[in-house]
Amino acid sequence: MRATREIIADIKDGKEVPYEELKMACLVQSFLLFQYQNDVKKLLKGGTYADMVKQMWYSDPKASSIEGGISSVYWNGMKRDPIQFLGQAHIPGTPEYEQRYKMSKAVLDAVMKDK
Repeated sequence: MRATREIIADIKDGKEVPYEELKMACLVQSFLLFQYQNDVKKLLKGGTYADMVKQMWYSDPKASSIEGGISSVYWNGMKRDPIQFLGQAHIPGTPEYEQRYKMSKAVLDAVMKDK
């Protein structure tokens, strides 16, 4: 599959994109948005949390830019094949996803039951 950035570029150019590519690009974008939301919360909190985010996601000069707001996660998410970036455990419909989802739901149900 093409890189996420190529799929998005075609969408922006008004080109037809196969459904599977569109679906995978949406999943990558959803993950990246979630990641950025967490990063911003930690960066705004400052201190150790901010230092950890900077060290983990903004310290590789080849794949990130703190000035540009580009984390290494974003860099990899946009440049790689969405299926490779996400991994089978994060693609709905795969056995790995179903197993992970089932375990996550069981943990959530247990926590909610104790409330």
